[in-house]
Amino acid sequence: MLKFIGVGSAFNTRLGNNSAFIKEGQEMLLIDCGGTVFHDVQQLDLLQGIHKLKIMITHTHPDHIGSLGEVIFYCYYILKIKVEVFYPNEALIKSYLRIIGVTEDMYVLDGNCEVDFELNGLGLIHAQWVQQVHVDTMPAYGFILNTEEQRLYYSGDSSQIPDKVIEELENGELDVIYQDSCGLDYEGNVHLYLYKLADKIQPQYRKQVYCMHLDQHIKMDEIRGLGFNVVEREPVPNRIE
Repeated sequence: MLKFIGVGSAFNTRLGNNSAFIKEGQEMLLIDCGGTVFHDVQQLDLLQGIHKLKIMITHTHPDHIGSLGEVIFYCYYILKIKVEVFYPNEALIKSYLRIIGVTEDMYVLDGNCEVDFELNGLGLIHAQWVQQVHVDTMPAYGFILNTEEQRLYYSGDSSQIPDKVIEELENGELDVIYQDSCGLDYEGNVHLYLYKLADKIQPQYRKQVYCMHLDQHIKMDEIRGLGFNVVEREPVPNRIE
């Protein structure tokens, strides 16, 4: 169900900052808004005709929030709409936006741990934030998203995958997992090494797992060879990968 604007890690800018979206008619849900995202959104012409834009932010690293201000400014001044931002730590996101010059009258913020909203064509959507293990310097979140058609887990950046998520996958309660995955294994790694993911997910369930936030060291054939899927970014004419 999710489509991707970028699929790369912070340093793998060739693939764009990892960001996903759902667009239905004049309404769109955007997941994360890193430094390359506003440019790519414009290249894809995704904001054309948009009347409602909702943005879920998983954490405040630049490759996940770096162009949030630009998107809010563009929507407020050009499209004449207020973006609705979802993030469980209201004080942190307000402080960040204030520092970059985004005033509170330009957006609407929902800091609840669980949120319900409607998206054209998909009906009622329920999102539940999941605390992640990433870095000590800031909170990081993933979420479980329920639509009338699908229940998915989106990790954001994380060095682990919660046991509860794996249990739901194995019990048939979860349709799809989108998981931060990397090709390096070292002590203190803040992302999930591909083979640690393979240790957690039994082979029969791997076709439901999509690896994302890919670094320069992970190999697509290796991911697929283990039975996982790889997310692919939306094509832009004349884009050089």
